Amino acid sequence: MTSSERLMEIAERLAELDPVRTYPERGAGLIAGLVGAAAYRLDRADREGLNSESTLTNTEPTISLPLRQGRQQVGILHLEIVGDAPAGNQLELLKWASRLYARGLDYVDRLADEGGRRPGEAVEQTLRRAPLTPRERDVVSLLVAGSSTRDIASETGLTVSTVNTYLKRIFSKLGVHSRVELIARMAGTATIPPRSSYEAPPHAD
Repeated sequence: MTSSERLMEIAERLAELDPVRTYPERGAGLIAGLVGAAAYRLDRADREGLNSESTLTNTEPTISLPLRQGRQQVGILHLEIVGDAPAGNQLELLKWASRLYARGLDYVDRLADEGGRRPGEAVEQTLRRAPLTPRERDVVSLLVAGSSTRDIASETGLTVSTVNTYLKRIFSKLGVHSRVELIARMAGTATIPPRSSYEAPPHAD
């Protein structure tokens, strides 16, 4: 698998993570898995941190990744790696994935903050104005309400695969790149970053 293909796989997997309830934990685990980290710790300045099931055994982690959204640092992800530390393309993949993860964390934080969401009526108005089919609106409405992919499938009678197909179509229509961003747009937390901020580094091929 080429670096570009790997980047696309990472982006897709981060985009598919449940956006509110488990995004911080599952995103950290995904990034740790990229380099076979034995354990991770997520430190946040004004939020509760996270630890993997296996805790860091050393006081000094193998690598610490600053998680930044724009100029703001939203946390630091510490990884304990058994064997050689990542280098070259692997390190670039890790840094790029951490930027995507930081953006998702920022949206999750704003969605969780009091007053971070529009009231339900305003969300419904936004949905009605969106260029979506009635079924696509149903999927988005359930996602904004906190439903997982399986929940949406059960509620709508669709298969999980079909729900994922709907979501990819919705992403394209609304110009977003992940479930976190979709909910942020519907809930009114902030402007969605430009597509260029998600593109792979030019030398990754």
